[in-house]
Amino acid sequence: MTDEELKLKIAACAKCGSCRSVCTLYPERRDEQSVARGKIALIESSLAAPVPLCPGDTIPLGEESDAAIRDALADCLLCGRCERNCPNQVAVEEILVGGRTRLAGKLGLSAWKRWLFGEMLPSAGARGAIRAAGGFAQKLFLRKVPTESGLHYRFPDLAGLHGRTVPALPPSGFVASLPEGEGLIGEVLLFVGCVFDIVMPGIGRAAYETMKASGASVAVLRESACCGLPALASGDREGALKSVTKNIASIRARSPKSVVFPCGSCLTMFRREVLSLIPEGDPLRADADWVSGRCVDYATFILETGLAGRLNPMPVVEKGSVGWHDPCHLSGTLGRGGVARDLLTRVAGDAFREMAGASLCCGYGGTFNVRDYPTSGRLGANKVSLAVRGGTSTIVTACSGCILQLRDMAARFSTKTRVRHLAEIVRELLP
Repeated sequence: MTDEELKLKIAACAKCGSCRSVCTLYPERRDEQSVARGKIALIESSLAAPVPLCPGDTIPLGEESDAAIRDALADCLLCGRCERNCPNQVAVEEILVGGRTRLAGKLGLSAWKRWLFGEMLPSAGARGAIRAAGGFAQKLFLRKVPTESGLHYRFPDLAGLHGRTVPALPPSGFVASLPEGEGLIGEVLLFVGCVFDIVMPGIGRAAYETMKASGASVAVLRESACCGLPALASGDREGALKSVTKNIASIRARSPKSVVFPCGSCLTMFRREVLSLIPEGDPLRADADWVSGRCVDYATFILETGLAGRLNPMPVVEKGSVGWHDPCHLSGTLGRGGVARDLLTRVAGDAFREMAGASLCCGYGGTFNVRDYPTSGRLGANKVSLAVRGGTSTIVTACSGCILQLRDMAARFSTKTRVRHLAEIVRELLP
């Protein structure tokens, strides 16, 4: 996005402040730069020409000011609540990502981000190597916690980590565990995503097995790169485009009837953000449009194939004990929360009830969770506590980041709440 294009999008913002009433972070920060209006004003100032003092003299913004703006823009969950509630329909997320990208170009990315987005995430082999190293490090340095929590290792209370819990990394990821020759050919393609492949492969397998049980021929995109969203959200357009280009070429070469995503954030990248990365006239645009138009969420696939009507009844559980958490991207940006609720209603019956605080952001926000874990934790803890007080004992969702966050919160605060993916529920009910 050019500076002029960014200015045009900014011009739509009337600075009315409607964003403040729905901002996830404002109750925590209580300052103007935490909301969309303030962040847009900061980007606007960074785009402005230097202010003349007298003929031939100016006040340059300088790197120090740019760095402060970069930090302010990073302090955002990109939950999209401001954009969805904006009376002027301002493209807030696009503006913020554009501002982050512009400043990343001026100030540069940190070395670890260049490595992560440019080398590790686009490569399935590199991700597997990091998973293996991470599993070894867990056993050496982290403290094991009870397995019933769903997370098995806790960080020591130092370096701002404040007891964060994480899943035990398995010996191999989901894709690597597939027998040779399995899942290579099919009219439906599973894009499992990084987290459900290497961090929580049980969810990847549940998605795969339930998709096969629908009667469709299912292939797994083994050679996938990361969807590209983490790089794009951090302002690394080049790293995001590297992943996107690889994925589009791989998917288009297979020509599937549909591409199914267990993770709502990955799906949002393909349905919305990919087309902002690849403009009209780009040689890759036709393939990007073709791929994007065939991408669907997991719940939609299960309902459209009729599998939901062939499942066994859910075992008797407490009425209203199963609730749905709305991922910001899947339910908010893409509007697919109703489809997931429909699936849960069919498979859980009276056990499903609208969860208290269902639409509240869980506070994960990708790299925000790393950048400011204490704030992220408070938002997540509030989410889980509301659910528990409302009688929910099983939180169901369909986003890798949300599951990591909510399982972490449930383990940290010693609740009996379980956090499940839709595919795990469906697999348990297969005939």
